[in-house]
Amino acid sequence: MRDIDMMIDLLEAQYNGMNRDVAELEDATVHWRPDPAANSIGLTIWHLGRVADFVLSKRIEGREPDQQRWFRNQWVEKTGYDPSGIGAGGMGILTGYDQAEVTAVPVMSVDDLLGYYNEVYEDLLDHLKGLPDGGLDTAVPGEGEQKSVYFWCRVILIDATRHLGEIQALKAMWQRQNPL
Repeated sequence: MRDIDMMIDLLEAQYNGMNRDVAELEDATVHWRPDPAANSIGLTIWHLGRVADFVLSKRIEGREPDQQRWFRNQWVEKTGYDPSGIGAGGMGILTGYDQAEVTAVPVMSVDDLLGYYNEVYEDLLDHLKGLPDGGLDTAVPGEGEQKSVYFWCRVILIDATRHLGEIQALKAMWQRQNPL
């Protein structure tokens, strides 16, 4: 198996896991927070989409911040929310937000959350499928030293793995508190 095929397989497993675990959930489940300072499943999905969008657009493709899918695909217009300049490094990915900034993130339907997430992941997978052998080793722009496509895909993969477990835990907590 080629290294690119392995990365694609791992990212597809994340993509499929997210869609399997979330698609049938009701909005009430997705937006429930176990306590006021905790993230909901919805916030976590949005964060995962934003991380992948930022990394793919800015780091791997070397685009300007306004070329992220959140902006190009009119999510700002659909939601009325512009995350530019917020949080850690001004990336607008939820990391480094204070509680007021977290509260300002729009409450989106399950369909819209997965719509954005899926747009980003499908573009990421398409990008990887278009790489030649050894393409994961290609150095791409970054802050400070140049990092490889592999490095940035690993960032997405590790973040997604951690948070998919978080989503499963939140889903289980909701189900225990709200039995059928």
